[in-house]
Amino acid sequence: MRHALLVPSVLLAACSSVPAQESAPGPRLTLDKVFELASKFRLPQGTHVAWLADGEEYLALEKKGESDRRELVIIDAASGHSRPYFDAARMEEAFAALPGIPREKAKGWSRRTSFNLSASKQALLLNEANDLFAWHVDGRGPAVRLTEDPVEEGEETFSPDGRLVAFVRDHDLHVVPVEGGATRALTTEGSETVLVGRLDWLYQEEVYGRGSWRAYWWSPDSSRIAFLVLDETNVPSYTIVDHRETHPPLEEMRYPKAGDPNPTARLAVVDVAGGAPRFLDLGAYEREEFLIVRVGWSPDSKEVIFQVQDRIQTWLDLLAGDPTTGKVRRLFRDSTGAWTSPTDAPHWIEEGKRFLWVSERDGYSHLYLYDRDGTLARRLTEGEWDVEEFQGVDEEKGIVYFEADKEDVKGTQLFRVGLDGSGLTAITAQPGTHSIFLSPKGKYFVDFFTSRSEPGRADLCRTDGRVLRTLARVEGEPAKEAGWRAPEFVKVKTRDGFEMEAALLRPAGFEAGRRYPVVCNTYAGPLAPSVRDAFGGGVNGLFHQMLAQEGFAIWICDNRSASGKGLASAKGIHRAVGEQELRDLEDGIDWLVEQGIADPERIGIWGWSYGGYMTSFALTHSKKFKVGIAGAPVTDWRLYDSIYTERYMDVPQRNPEGYKRSSAIAAAANLHGRLMLIHGTIDENVHAQNTLQFAKALQDAGKRFDLMLYPGNRHGITDAKQRRHLYETMAAFFRENL
Repeated sequence: MRHALLVPSVLLAACSSVPAQESAPGPRLTLDKVFELASKFRLPQGTHVAWLADGEEYLALEKKGESDRRELVIIDAASGHSRPYFDAARMEEAFAALPGIPREKAKGWSRRTSFNLSASKQALLLNEANDLFAWHVDGRGPAVRLTEDPVEEGEETFSPDGRLVAFVRDHDLHVVPVEGGATRALTTEGSETVLVGRLDWLYQEEVYGRGSWRAYWWSPDSSRIAFLVLDETNVPSYTIVDHRETHPPLEEMRYPKAGDPNPTARLAVVDVAGGAPRFLDLGAYEREEFLIVRVGWSPDSKEVIFQVQDRIQTWLDLLAGDPTTGKVRRLFRDSTGAWTSPTDAPHWIEEGKRFLWVSERDGYSHLYLYDRDGTLARRLTEGEWDVEEFQGVDEEKGIVYFEADKEDVKGTQLFRVGLDGSGLTAITAQPGTHSIFLSPKGKYFVDFFTSRSEPGRADLCRTDGRVLRTLARVEGEPAKEAGWRAPEFVKVKTRDGFEMEAALLRPAGFEAGRRYPVVCNTYAGPLAPSVRDAFGGGVNGLFHQMLAQEGFAIWICDNRSASGKGLASAKGIHRAVGEQELRDLEDGIDWLVEQGIADPERIGIWGWSYGGYMTSFALTHSKKFKVGIAGAPVTDWRLYDSIYTERYMDVPQRNPEGYKRSSAIAAAANLHGRLMLIHGTIDENVHAQNTLQFAKALQDAGKRFDLMLYPGNRHGITDAKQRRHLYETMAAFFRENL
């Protein structure tokens, strides 16, 4: 349950002031208009795809002629001149020449704009109909069919030197020459329960990144591959039933809930030239369950550099393993006093003599410089703000580039600092949210920007801050025509003095002295802020605009643990989620009432995933909310996955009271107000059993509630008709009950 992917798009813009009274709006939003407009406030995909190795050119998608079709092009950063990345006609001919590939299929492939590319960007891979194909974009050779069998190949990658392709088939790791030839299996122990080179659901969801299933890593010299082996034999299965069919298909997945056995993890190295894999010696951790949370290599390919954590993630060890002997040495242990998050590091400099590390050890995420042996050289940044994203290093100039929220936690800016820790400087200046793609040598960057007044813009800039040109821009006129208004940003203090960030969208035609019904949207999950200095042009933001036009006040307030103001602000929920978050949300509502804006008898709350949990928890632990809509809620943390839950709650065997106090199910008899539960019936993330067990507890307690199920949907409601139905249902619920 990572916030970046589960938090609904509640990005609200700010304005400097809001008048005490506003005239009634002219245009009015409808749900049809909400869905129509939401697609107009996104930058076109492919404005920047990837930098080439020299850092002077980049790949992008460019519109071709008058049609809507776009093609991959190489663009010179300095001049803006473009040329085709490959000759589509030549590519079509190359694939059409392969036996069994019809001309129409080859033509379709030549018009694709997404490929798996080699490090040099000179070769591309296609995975089509369960087989792999390769072609060099310069056309120097024929297209090659790398595999031809009915078995699915996946997680395919080029070796760094571009000579080999690795992939997973039948749960084992294989390689094949890029020019074609015999496929060789590098491992043989894979099975349905022993995954080699591929992550299970738990590890991809909670550790390595949703949708990232690959669990093997090439050495920089292309001679070896490090890979994970995940044994799920003892992990309990969960069955998902799709009731849309007369005879429902069953989907079995290994899913450890809090306290259940996790998959056991091992790390091995194999020579691609042949030979048996060698497992790294992790005997020092055998007395306790552990996680292997990041894997990589030293630049000289002499050591596997990886991270190990205890099961409940209170510490993190950075380790170096010898690929020839399997011996492992610890570089250092990182810890925070609460939970410790893995980091996409180390970032190597000086040909592997030193590395940069990002740690939250002092309560905030900052940069540290280490020698190769794990000795701390110096810290580079400090203060009550977070380094959000490491971008890169210009070693010639001795400069490190990174994104941070130093100026305003609601946004991010690009910064630089010297490797000696001096010269901390902001490169971007316009208030808002900057997402950066730095060129390999630190000369240029692409800045994807959005702010309180701008829906979206992509600029190509030099790292001295100069804008070379705007690559794409989203026009805001359609929003104005629909009566879109910018909410206020306000700061609200909790009962113990913590300053929360909040956003208020006043009802259209707002009159001072009149009290309004309030729709409070929340996510509330750890370090997952919802109040952002960015344009609210997604479906949720426009949905809120529609409700405001109908007379509702829209309120979004980040409780301290969700605020993004460092781990220092979040660790108060450790082993006791729900309680502090609810107190903070209540304090936000009290402030809104004190301002004379909110009608205390007409407060509604809604949220999805963790926000669904907070809604369920609020209506069973507070009397401030008249209604709530809980979408895909966790209703008892014993029902959610082990890694996410135990990071914040420990295992239930050691914290039974904490789990009980955090449970909405356990407090079902205390339900206050009208609650609507919503769930996709084949949700593989937060299982529908959360809603159904809560429903049973409410029924046992004699509590009435509303329930809406969406057959065939998973954690998000993605079917177009059902998604529209979802927002119609929520709007009607608030209209009828507030």
